[in-house]
Amino acid sequence: MEDVLDKMDVGHRKNHLPKQLSGGQQQRVAIARAIVNKPKLILADEPTGNLDSDHGEEAMKLLKQLNEEGTTIVMVTHSPKDAALSSNIIKMLDGKIVPS
Repeated sequence: MEDVLDKMDVGHRKNHLPKQLSGGQQQRVAIARAIVNKPKLILADEPTGNLDSDHGEEAMKLLKQLNEEGTTIVMVTHSPKDAALSSNIIKMLDGKIVPS
């Protein structure tokens, strides 16, 4: 777990309570918690939404690495940059799937 926390740049905060962490730090801890056991499926709703660009890129690198190792990632995002890293993109408008 510590190596994943370090990759997410929150290893130094491992003994802090959630209320002692910023929103971005809490999100990075949540991502670390979700990926530490290398699950077969990850459902990610705006995984970089509350992160600065550097930490967002690091989170996406980790998700991409897990995907390359066989983990399926289903991600919802408004970020074209994050979506571009996907192998399959489904666009929605007003709750309906639209052609890409």
